[in-house]
Amino acid sequence: MGTVRVTQDVEVTRLDSMEASVITTQTLPVGERVLLEIPDERSAISKARLFRTVKTRFVFKDGRLRREVQLAIIGHTGIPEARAATEPFRVSTSPMIAAISRRVPVRLVEVSTSGCLCDSPTPLEEGSVGFVEVRTPGQQRTEAVRILRTQRAGGTSWPYRMAFEFLTLAPLSPESLRGVAAVIATGVPSVQRT
Repeated sequence: MGTVRVTQDVEVTRLDSMEASVITTQTLPVGERVLLEIPDERSAISKARLFRTVKTRFVFKDGRLRREVQLAIIGHTGIPEARAATEPFRVSTSPMIAAISRRVPVRLVEVSTSGCLCDSPTPLEEGSVGFVEVRTPGQQRTEAVRILRTQRAGGTSWPYRMAFEFLTLAPLSPESLRGVAAVIATGVPSVQRT
């Protein structure tokens, strides 16, 4: 078991202390929790709030078909808030670029030195780049990945099967998911500790 963390750029078209609307090229399933990170013009620090996707519809923007997603801010209970947040975002009616981070649970089916096959309750767009994170007793293993293929596989809890390619951003390490796959494949640690 693990999670895949992906981040995508969005255009925020409306934002207040309770809800937001964003334009995106990728699917955001209704009911999913997402983290919306808004850059602060006054400092290098961005503000982030947890939202739940409420509604999605197709819109024609800049000569292309896009998705407009309505988001409702979530309180500490996980339920959309009925009152204003204690530290609200600035109210905005002019478009701005922000980032949405998603964490999608996955079940590892197969792992090799070049990638892995996972089942998921929700699909991720092919070509997206992110990180797969797997917890093992006493350790957390993280690997940068690109989603090569997403297909409907059936099943009720894990209906989507995705193929991930490992991105080699750093040398092979015994603490990485690639490193574990290399040890399993060869039986010999590929990186010796000194």
